[in-house]
Amino acid sequence: MAKIIISALLCLAMFGSLALASPECLIPNGRFAVGDQCDAYIECQDDVPVHKLCPDGLLFHQRTKATGECTYAPYATCKERTLLQPANGTDECPRQFGFYLNGDSTKCGVYRNCAHGVASLTKCPEGLAFNEETYQCDWPDLVESCNAEAYLGFNCPEPEPLEGAAPSVDASPEGELRYYRHPQTCKKYFVCVNGHPRLYNCGRYLAFNAETKLCDFYNKVPECYALLKEKQKLKAERNNLPTLEKALE
Repeated sequence: MAKIIISALLCLAMFGSLALASPECLIPNGRFAVGDQCDAYIECQDDVPVHKLCPDGLLFHQRTKATGECTYAPYATCKERTLLQPANGTDECPRQFGFYLNGDSTKCGVYRNCAHGVASLTKCPEGLAFNEETYQCDWPDLVESCNAEAYLGFNCPEPEPLEGAAPSVDASPEGELRYYRHPQTCKKYFVCVNGHPRLYNCGRYLAFNAETKLCDFYNKVPECYALLKEKQKLKAERNNLPTLEKALE
């Protein structure tokens, strides 16, 4: 009789605890996406659910079945959860957190980094533009909101046919490629991809070789080597230093 009573009490305790468990908590402790709202989640502690919102501008990303965190839009997976809390923006930021365009298609290498409603301007590496879809710096011609030609200050020339035939061009998975030296410096050059420019930099001590379409030593690019020598000569004269020719006299 005593064994029957003990078994009944154990069953009651077990089923009673199940009855008290919240249906919103998949397991007693964890964080879970909820409903149709992508910036909302439920945090459960000992089967007690608490509904929470991510900071304005961040979204909840369900990392595992029981873990997740608030993060930036490109790094969150919302799928059918498309609803968001009302924006609580400022004059500088559409939402409290996030990365946003500066609004000028000719200066698309600069974007606004918003935290707590305060924006700081951030620059992409030279020649790249901010892509709002990926939160990354990208080629300007791949950013819909960017005017690549105005931003880089270069328009790709129309190909000139040779004796009635189309000129030979390089091809890549991205399309047709043409190469042009930067009009103001030998260190940089443009690659025109399907008629849109992309800026490249050879770096220090190197110049773009139009024949090989590669960065090369200055002495392998006669026109650039001549410009370099003239520049060094003028610099020496400004600093009252002897030129190479005078030093050898």
